[in-house]
Order: sequence, then structure tokens, then C-alpha cells
Amino acid sequence: MLGHVIRSLATVVLVAGTLLGLAACGQVPQPFAKDYANLSKAPFLIAPTTEGVLVLPVDGVDPETGQLIADLTATALQKQDVAAGTRASNRASLFLSGSGRRRLDGAIEITWTLARSDGSVVGERTDTIASDAQLAESTAKVAEWLRPRRVPTVRTVPKVAVYPVDGAPGDGNDLLRRALALALDRAPVELTNDLVDSGHVVQGDVSVKRQPDGRDQVVVSWIVMDARGRQVGTVDQSNLVAGGSLDTSWGAVAAPIANAAVGGIVALLRQSEAVKAAAGDGPAKLPE
Repeated sequence: MLGHVIRSLATVVLVAGTLLGLAACGQVPQPFAKDYANLSKAPFLIAPTTEGVLVLPVDGVDPETGQLIADLTATALQKQDVAAGTRASNRASLFLSGSGRRRLDGAIEITWTLARSDGSVVGERTDTIASDAQLAESTAKVAEWLRPRRVPTVRTVPKVAVYPVDGAPGDGNDLLRRALALALDRAPVELTNDLVDSGHVVQGDVSVKRQPDGRDQVVVSWIVMDARGRQVGTVDQSNLVAGGSLDTSWGAVAAPIANAAVGGIVALLRQSEAVKAAAGDGPAKLPE
């Protein structure tokens, strides 16, 4: 069994794969965990995978107005692809409540509070509504506050070159590089012989360490970098194998290792292309 981890500067994604042909091993821990945004610093408050929001009637105003504002806010959230409503929730739902007050000039000031089911507050904001037009504008702004901006769809085919692998004993460096190149050649990317403008490169690093029980701990790290030499992220794979079983030949395991890693590598390449598109970056310059 193999556990492999995709690591990047922006996200942490835990993935499980299978490294066939290495050696039988015990159960590998799978520390899957729900990822939540850093709510104190993020410009939005709901992760894209949220289970939904229950919008409560705004208090402090007449019941009809309070329910109307809640209904409009839920509709605005639904337009942002957030599962939102004013009637039902589940154990994982977030709760959006509003506390309103009439000002002397007749406007309604609403303080919104987003909280989890245990009562812990995720975020707060205050809006002022003085007209029907401002009411629609305010509910749309609340929805934008809760939901992250969409990353534009990137249709660019990532270009990637496979650089030499280092650290493997025997024929491992050569076979792993060739196996990854073959796997990427079948993936939705453009494989290049050398690093090109606005392209990427993948380098492999291997370590094999003898353990006290006589087995070898094998760790393979695939490092994805852009044309400027900036690291996009890594895909890490590890497994325990019979001691010395990979000292000379990697022929039985190179292809399974590469096939297990290629999905994570492609995900990092797409992420890099999306970040560049969102930032409006032009073609990267190759380092001198």
C-alpha cells in the first residue's frame, strides 16, 4: 500500500494511491481531514466544499421584513453556488443570522454573523440598507463575502519536461524518469524534451533508508517547478519494502510508482496554470 501527499504553497491535499509490486506491508494511516479556509485571514468565509448555510430571519425589524431579507440573501447565495436556504439545515451547516436596527434616517443597519452549529463565530460584517435597490445590492455583497471568487477556467494545456531523478540505487533513477515521462505522455499535458517558456519541469528525488526491522523505507518526491524556478508543489510517495529488494533493479515498480504519482502532478500543473491566468501573467522567462 502507498500513501502519497500533494503539497503546494496554496493548498494541502491528502491523496491515497497504490504502489504495486513493491512489497506487502501493513495498513498505512490515511490522515484524511476536512480542509477549512483560514477564516481569520481569507477574503471569503466559506470553503468551496461547505455543506451549506441556513439563513435565519433578520431580527430587530418587523417579521415580514426580516424574513424577506433572509429569503433574498439565501437566493443570492444560491446564485454563488452555495447550498443555502431558510428552512432546513444539517449537522454540518453554517448559520447566518442578522441583527437589524432602524436608524433615525429610516435606513436599516444589519449586523451579519456567520457561525458554526456549536455557536463559534466565523465572521461578522455590517451593512446599511436605505432602499429596495440597496437591499438587493447588500444581499449580493453578503453572498460575495461568504463565497470565494471563482478561479477562471484554464484551457491551456500545461507544458512539462521531466528532469533526471536523483538518489535511487541501481537502475532506479533512469527507470523512474522514463516511467514518469511515459505516464505524463498519456496525461492531458504536453510533454517537452526541455524546459520551455511558460512551461514546467518535474524532478524526482529518492531516498532509501534501512529500518531497525530490516526493511527499507522508500520515499519518492516529485517536485514541480515553473519556468522561473519557483516550486509549485510536490507529490510525495513512501512505502516499506524488503531490505535490499531495490538495490539493483526497479523494473517491477517504476511504472506503478509513476502511474500513482501522475494524477497529483497533473493537478499541480493545472493549479499553476490557473494561478497564472488569474494573475494575468504573460509567458514566464527562462532563468539565465
